[in-house]
Amino acid sequence: MASALRYPLPLQDALPGWRERLMEYLPLQADSPESYRIHYYDSFDWRLFRSGQALKWEQRDGESRCQLYKLEGGAPATSLPLAEPPPRFAADLPAGRLRQRLSARLGVRALLPLATLEVRSHCLRLEDPEGKTRLRLFLEQHRLRKPDNRVRLLNKQVRVVPLRGYPKAASEIISLLEDEFGVQPETQDLLLRALAALGKEPATSGSKLDIPLEPELRADAALRRVLLVLLDTMERNETGVIASLDTEFLHDFRVAVRRTRSALGQLKTVLPPATLARFRREFAWLGTITSPTRDLDVYLLKFGNYQQRLPEHLRADLEPLREFLVRHQREEQALLARQLAGARYRKLKRSWRRYLESALPERPGAPDAREPILKVARQRTWRMYRRVRREGRAVTPDSPATDLHELRKSCKKLRYLMEFFQALFQASELRKLTRELKSLQDNLGDFQDLEVQTSTLGHYAEQMRTEGHMNARTERAMATLQAGLRTAMHEVRSEFEDRFARFSRKPNVQRFQRLFKPE
Repeated sequence: MASALRYPLPLQDALPGWRERLMEYLPLQADSPESYRIHYYDSFDWRLFRSGQALKWEQRDGESRCQLYKLEGGAPATSLPLAEPPPRFAADLPAGRLRQRLSARLGVRALLPLATLEVRSHCLRLEDPEGKTRLRLFLEQHRLRKPDNRVRLLNKQVRVVPLRGYPKAASEIISLLEDEFGVQPETQDLLLRALAALGKEPATSGSKLDIPLEPELRADAALRRVLLVLLDTMERNETGVIASLDTEFLHDFRVAVRRTRSALGQLKTVLPPATLARFRREFAWLGTITSPTRDLDVYLLKFGNYQQRLPEHLRADLEPLREFLVRHQREEQALLARQLAGARYRKLKRSWRRYLESALPERPGAPDAREPILKVARQRTWRMYRRVRREGRAVTPDSPATDLHELRKSCKKLRYLMEFFQALFQASELRKLTRELKSLQDNLGDFQDLEVQTSTLGHYAEQMRTEGHMNARTERAMATLQAGLRTAMHEVRSEFEDRFARFSRKPNVQRFQRLFKPE
């Protein structure tokens, strides 16, 4: 079947009137009118939209169907019959192309509802002398259901669905509509019209920092600009964190908090000491209260991987661990939701925004506040790069895990500085350095995660015994899992020297010098 064409009609026009007009010109057969609903979905960060796609579930009395399609032209990418609404996560869809494509695009982000349309549709068929359908026309009315459950008329249209092998019939209908009736095809997808009516604006970029900065901008003004973007990110995600819609809300929230804490620590000569001390204390508290829930989220996300690490006959014995994780995650999530709805967090947000949006002082108390941001950014980034090199060269095969953990934290601080001020530096050179730094970070992060997981699983086993939820088979499965994680940890550790040597290659050293070494 070829792609459908849509022709908007004036909202005041009655569809039965259009049906009569069309049937005067063409020998059309009318089917009974049909009513159904279209539900649209995407992730919170618009991953489908940003890839030029949309997901809809058509809820019908007959066969309901879920379809991934291209926003430009509406051509379907893949679909499957689905009696119930799509699950929150793509991995929970039935096996097939739709699950595969959505999983590749969404990862662990949840599908969230965007809009619902109520459709009234009249199908008209153009048949040949033998009674075979050559083309279908649909006269349709779309009503948008709002969050308060009210509905409003959104659109009326003629939708032309050509059938393969009958191009002449399609040309005749198109000529009639465009030349005789004077209607023109619609290029904007119905989803975009619905989103505009709801006041929702799709994001056109991801959550990566891309903050415009001018080289001569005062350092305190530039830092405030960065910190306001991070505060906006926190506030965008907090509703999803409180409602526990998707683990990625908490992840993005915590990344914004970590970046804020890193900026306050690495650029402490730019802000007044009293202000700095107060907000470093408050953001440290925010990091602390969000850690337990995120840790449990991570273990639940990794649970399938944990089972795959075990021999098949032990995998089912790990289920009591999942139940333990789910139970404690719900408890910690409820506690976190109360804290984020509480007075301390509300006061932190309010006072932090008020400070960041206040007028810049004429005579600031911080020594680097009035310095050009390019100068400060180069100095701080170069200093952190030298620390990474120094700490990395000090690591030996006999170094304790704490040394690699400290190096990992330094790498993270260096990465954040490069991200904060990327607008000031040559993009192509910065991308190369970021890629090399990320490779080193991934190795250090994997080592740290495996070490922590091995230790934490031991603590969880002790808790499960105390709570009376441990049995001999589960204990054996968890011990086997810990042994496997230790083996993986040593394998990752053995790769460190090569990763650090690659990061420290002469071309990378020269790039860091060109970009960041102070004049």
